[in-house]
Amino acid sequence: MSRPRTLSWLDAPRDDSGVEMFDEASHTYRPYTELADAALRIAGGLIAQGVPRRTVVPLLCSTGSDLVAAFYGVQAAGCVVSVLAPPTRMSGEAARAHVRTVVAAVDAGAVVVDAAHHDYAVDVLAETGQGTRVLLLEELAAGDPGQRDPAEQALVQFTSGSSGRPRGVRISHAALDANTAAIRAWERAGRDDSWCSWLPMHHDMGLIGCLVVPVSGNNRLAVCRPETFLRHPLSYVTRFDANRVEQPATVTATPAFGLQRIVDKVGHADLEGADLSRTRAVIVGAERIDPALVTRFTELMHPHGLSPHTLTPAYGLAESTLAVTGVPVEEVPRAVLVHRDDLRVGTKVSLASGLTDRATVQVMSCGRALEGLTVRVVGEDGEPLPEGHVGELAVSGSSLADGYLADGSAEGTAFVDGRLLTRDVAFRLAGEFYVLGRLGDSVKVHARSLFAEDVELMLGRAGLNLSRVCVVLGEADGSPHAVAVLEGLDTRAAEVAEDVLAAACPGTRRHVARVPRGAIPRTSSGKSRRRQLWQRLSREHVFDAVPAATDGPA
Repeated sequence: MSRPRTLSWLDAPRDDSGVEMFDEASHTYRPYTELADAALRIAGGLIAQGVPRRTVVPLLCSTGSDLVAAFYGVQAAGCVVSVLAPPTRMSGEAARAHVRTVVAAVDAGAVVVDAAHHDYAVDVLAETGQGTRVLLLEELAAGDPGQRDPAEQALVQFTSGSSGRPRGVRISHAALDANTAAIRAWERAGRDDSWCSWLPMHHDMGLIGCLVVPVSGNNRLAVCRPETFLRHPLSYVTRFDANRVEQPATVTATPAFGLQRIVDKVGHADLEGADLSRTRAVIVGAERIDPALVTRFTELMHPHGLSPHTLTPAYGLAESTLAVTGVPVEEVPRAVLVHRDDLRVGTKVSLASGLTDRATVQVMSCGRALEGLTVRVVGEDGEPLPEGHVGELAVSGSSLADGYLADGSAEGTAFVDGRLLTRDVAFRLAGEFYVLGRLGDSVKVHARSLFAEDVELMLGRAGLNLSRVCVVLGEADGSPHAVAVLEGLDTRAAEVAEDVLAAACPGTRRHVARVPRGAIPRTSSGKSRRRQLWQRLSREHVFDAVPAATDGPA
């Protein structure tokens, strides 16, 4: 078969562009000519080790250029790659169990690891009893180059598991090519664009949006580890400053909490003399976007040259490779104010005027469908709803995955009759989609849907640190419950949460649970696992052990 477009850079790598790894005080750089050679040597090593074509090869490496070379080396060997989350200092048995789960799910005969993770992988895999081989990346890259015809399948992406256990999604080269081309067209990416990323490379937003998209175009890529960004976000922002770096980044992507981290930790004094005018696109996705946060970020960055057009909200999910919709990069993102009582499936939203209050909600547009994709808002019967009506997003088109691994059946997102039912709730206005939250993270009260993400945004506006908050909603004992879980926060925060729940969740039994740091279960990409948290609270009898505020029978 012909070389997929996302692998074609291996045939003509640029020597004037490459991948830079940086932290607060240092950086290393490898040109694409060197990375292509390393990738083909890794492919040759896999072939020499007898790893069969079309088999899935999990990859456990630190964020950086070695991971880039290994990702493409596995595919160049005609194998299918699946990137594992590297353990952190906070990782425990859950991380070890995830590695074993992935290896078992893909029936891996071999795992590729770098030297930093060799002993860890050997120890973890010894517990499986499967006899999976651990192949050292550095040894594979020391041999002769080689390659085989690519498999039809490019990679297996594991979903974040924010609303259930992670599921392996089978992405073909055709889907990967289609989504990559659609993203580059949407971003208007050119030869001279440069990416910067702090996102983990095992997560779809970091892997596809900030690895495959730039590397497939031979574009320069600067990368730091997530912990570097969280500890010192200014080192990341500096990569966009034309007065501080020779080749400033022009494109990046981040979840909304990345913007929050920047506005919390970076001030105007830190940016004095900065020139951020070269930045073209700051893609924001992965979670509900608060328009108030967008305003704060813009007010911080605009005096230093960042255009309001630069901020680009988007919507996507692993089952569509990555991106589904996005605001065009040349447009200022729109936000609308709607009445909260209209937020139920099948109901038409009505626009509100004036300032935001407890009876209204401001929603940021996630833009229009990307090239090759059709996106519709459907009702409970699966049929399309008229514009302006609230319903579930259904996606079809060239970027869709081939489905889940055999053990991937579960309640939630599903492939049905050639389309993807996302379980995400949204409405469409003037061709743009406004995403509200997940059906699994909501509860109906008086026929109106409450969304956990909406309540969390209200807690953030009330001054709580959203990285330490999780809202879960559900039914227990025939009544709707709303729980604000506060991680390591004080009694004053609990009082604020009680006030917000009272205003945002009338008709529910309301609880505020204070838990120690680290008690909120999270995915490898940092999202709260709401369903798992709800189940834990249920097992611990929180709903009947803690007196709940209520408005009476719902």
